[in-house]
Amino acid sequence: MTITAGSRLGPYEILSPLGAGGMGEVWRARDARLGRDVAIKVLPAAFAADADRLARFRREAQVLAALNHPHIAAIHGVEESGAMEALVLELVEGETLAERLAAGPLPVEEALEIARQIADGLAAAHDRGIVHRDLKPANVKLTPEGKVKILDFGLAKALAGDGSSPDVSRSPTLTAEATQAGVVIGTAAYMSPEQARGKSVDKRADIWAFGAVLYEMLSGRRAFEGETVSDILAAILTRDPDWNALPAATPPSVRRVLKRCLDRDPKTRLHDVADARIEMDEAPEPAAAAPAAASRPRRAAPWVLAGLLALLAAAGWWLALRPRVSESPPRTSFSFLLPGAERVPFDDTPVLEVSRSGREIVFLSDGGGRRQVWLRAMGRLEARPIAGTDGAFGPFLSPDGRSVAYFANEKLRKVPIDGGVPVVVCAAPTNRGGVWLADDTIVFAPEFTSGLFAVPARGGKPEALTTPDPKKGERTHRWPAALPRDEAVLFTIGMLQGPGNYDDARIAVYDRRTRQVRVLIENGSMARYVPSGHLIFLRTGVLYAIPFDAKRLQVTGEAAALTQRVDGDPSSGVGYYTVSSTGSLAFLPGAESSVERELVLFDRSGQSKALPLPRRAYVYPRFSPDGKRVAFSIGPGRGKDDDVWTCDVETGALTRLTFGGTNYYPVWSHDGRKIAYSSDRAHQGIFLKASDGSGEEEPLRPEARPELPADFSPDGATLALMRNFPNTDVFLFDFASRQERPFETDASMPSYSPDGRWIAFVAHGPGGLPQIVVRPASGAGGRLQITPDSGSSPVWCGREIYFIDGDKVFSVEAETQPSFRSGAPRLLFQGVFDRGTAPLRNYDVSRDGKRFVFVRGQAGAAWKRIDILSNWAEELRSAAPASRK
Repeated sequence: MTITAGSRLGPYEILSPLGAGGMGEVWRARDARLGRDVAIKVLPAAFAADADRLARFRREAQVLAALNHPHIAAIHGVEESGAMEALVLELVEGETLAERLAAGPLPVEEALEIARQIADGLAAAHDRGIVHRDLKPANVKLTPEGKVKILDFGLAKALAGDGSSPDVSRSPTLTAEATQAGVVIGTAAYMSPEQARGKSVDKRADIWAFGAVLYEMLSGRRAFEGETVSDILAAILTRDPDWNALPAATPPSVRRVLKRCLDRDPKTRLHDVADARIEMDEAPEPAAAAPAAASRPRRAAPWVLAGLLALLAAAGWWLALRPRVSESPPRTSFSFLLPGAERVPFDDTPVLEVSRSGREIVFLSDGGGRRQVWLRAMGRLEARPIAGTDGAFGPFLSPDGRSVAYFANEKLRKVPIDGGVPVVVCAAPTNRGGVWLADDTIVFAPEFTSGLFAVPARGGKPEALTTPDPKKGERTHRWPAALPRDEAVLFTIGMLQGPGNYDDARIAVYDRRTRQVRVLIENGSMARYVPSGHLIFLRTGVLYAIPFDAKRLQVTGEAAALTQRVDGDPSSGVGYYTVSSTGSLAFLPGAESSVERELVLFDRSGQSKALPLPRRAYVYPRFSPDGKRVAFSIGPGRGKDDDVWTCDVETGALTRLTFGGTNYYPVWSHDGRKIAYSSDRAHQGIFLKASDGSGEEEPLRPEARPELPADFSPDGATLALMRNFPNTDVFLFDFASRQERPFETDASMPSYSPDGRWIAFVAHGPGGLPQIVVRPASGAGGRLQITPDSGSSPVWCGREIYFIDGDKVFSVEAETQPSFRSGAPRLLFQGVFDRGTAPLRNYDVSRDGKRFVFVRGQAGAAWKRIDILSNWAEELRSAAPASRK
């Protein structure tokens, strides 16, 4: 088959030629299936006719297709037609770096920005064990948006002969075929010395080529030149580049990078391109950048004003910190409003983090109507959302600051800060924070009531590190934070008393060497280490510092308050904060009260309509058996002083059932006459009350027990309930005998079948995904799992079991006669709603299966401004001195 414009290759319509080279002809084509333009690279006939080489090429192409990075042009697939073999590639618009360099050297700042993006792409590939082998300006595209894309990644190896006998003539830029195809022979200028000698190569060959490309961008000339291939190779093997050709504005750190990259000895050459990226980041901003910023005074003026206001605010906030006379850099501060003056929603998961270098900050914002991770570089006026992070919680950065990890849809995910397709690291059903350590291990809390787990950042099975001990009153381990050398991890122990209130929490440390846990501070949370040798932490909205010996993992002095809080004024406290290893502090200065929840009805197709109710802190809605009323809790949204209410679905008329204390999680009896709910009053436990509000409430049992109602049996004889937090077990309480029996351990959210013979529930595994499991209510017989992947919050109505997985709602057909049978899960709809916190279900289904009620929106605390302080950590030595012991 001959490729021409208008011909077809599989589903691709060939449109026009793009170019030709040693690796074949390149055509623009239209993908009829996905409606996108792609690049089709038709391989030379000599390659396609070599069966061994073709087999190796296909294997290598599969590996290369796994590369997914914003600075690497993707391989979509391989197509063949008769004797023709072709690669389907991402179509990258724009000019090549070679075309750009034809006009002369680049400005230093532009060259460094391009080099940083090339380094990011190379580092991502090297992490996967993939080497380019043919990096040169012609293989670097510059898109109209200013992004860099590396082309032909790994094809030099994929199209080479048997790698067991390396031969310089196998380079795609030096073969006879390449010369005949018009490839400029001078591209040999980017080959490493080991390539020139015909030796096997590794990622250090790419680092050499990276240095040669960077040199050319800065100087406008190749690092190694000659009239023939032999001359060029001789220069590579014997001569150093002319370092005087570099512009005077080249920063010293960049000169060091170039000399390390272009070291002829691979043993002493720079070993990791990520190190080059870090070195280049140390380069100061070019002096020429200042006038450009000054040329836009109208745009900068609001930020200048915000900065002045922040300085004034910071003076009041940090009055306790008296600057001492020293040669340290002066403390500076500034603040910025969130994008579009939106907000950071806070729900017990981290909302912002400063990179270890202090150069970037990532934060959550619902600007634009959807919650995403946003990135702002220090010194820049604008922040931008990171693509691929929709619905994120708890973001935290990699040690090098190039990637961000976050939680979304019950998974721990990661994505480059430049955006891309997120990669799933492991399951994380509810999550409560994480930290990315220098050895590429992520320590995180996968569930609301779990301990800490560790997982490789590349993905894998999580390993349990800590477990909350209910005998010690522990409910949860969360919010891990790094310590120097990453030999230990700080974290917060939440206690069983006062859910949602962490003033009584404990700060502990997990020693990774000894696997031991030690409590460091009583009555505190969210601890972070700062380079002055202190821990800082929160207590009742006030930030404290305490001296800390990071080697012995011991506090060495008394805690001192760094901020003040006015009683009754939540805006005077610190809502959330984070610090970098260089001492930069970012914090949310107090909370603005925000109650924006609504109860929303969905039908089976996903069409929604809000109930006619004012926006308040609604939670845990439940349909009455006839579907005409909904019971729910209303409160501040922080687990305190909630009460149970009901409303008429059509009119929105409200009826309050409970008064005083904290009353929540209502459950209707199957005849609709009673509602059971949990209470955290002096007599803690489950209470029952008439659903019309008449009569007095009565406790389920005389003794107090922390437990939650879940579902009445259809005959009203039994109440399924949950207890033993944080792990959660299911019990069945018999009203006639006033006795209970255990039903299932490490389980939650039980729901009876309509005939009362079976119970569906959520089975939990350490660090694993929640699964919907069915078991006979009698306790006899085994468990039957009905979700192939994951699922939570089952509701059994009629012949269907409904459940949610992330933001998706599913149903499974279920028969109980003569024996249990179930079908495959079927997606009903996808929506934006608050899933709540396991093991509590935050939605319901009407008994006829036609309507769903969800909670939508935010309640509790929200912030609109982030304040940042730099060079302040040294002041802690005088504010909170270590003991003289």
